Amino acid sequence: MAGRHRRSPDLRTVSRTALAPLGIATMAVAAAAPMAAAAPAQPAPAAGGLGAPPCEETADVCVDLSRKKAWLTDDGRATSDPMPITSGSPEDPTPTGTFAVQRKERYHVSKEFDDASMPYSVFFDEEGRAFHSGSRASNSHGCVRLDKDDAKQLFAALEPGDEVQIVR
Repeated sequence: MAGRHRRSPDLRTVSRTALAPLGIATMAVAAAAPMAAAAPAQPAPAAGGLGAPPCEETADVCVDLSRKKAWLTDDGRATSDPMPITSGSPEDPTPTGTFAVQRKERYHVSKEFDDASMPYSVFFDEEGRAFHSGSRASNSHGCVRLDKDDAKQLFAALEPGDEVQIVR
């Protein structure tokens, strides 16, 4: 499922009537201007110089547990710089696989873990695991912790139903 936050309109679907307000003078100038040769499409450089995110093109957010990074993505390309993360411990790991954003809570407090604050929570599985802001100094209980600004960015970009991919 594609996320709503990064899609741009397909310019091929713009109708000719959308060009009508340009006027005759503008059309004459455009016709007189030399046509530039189209440059071959080049792949966009990967954000942060870490190569392409290792997830499928359908992912709206990609998490690489081995590199301890996450990216917002669109059609397999990073649309954000790599975000440093902390994930679960070997005893309580962050699951790998494909998930869908379940819900978002700006001010979530964990009932399972001593009323721990989980700001900017974006829940992605039925077990209550989420992306959220928090300390990256230690492992989580399976959540993906991010710095506050990165958690805010993910929270703003993702919507319920968006695809989450987590790889190792």
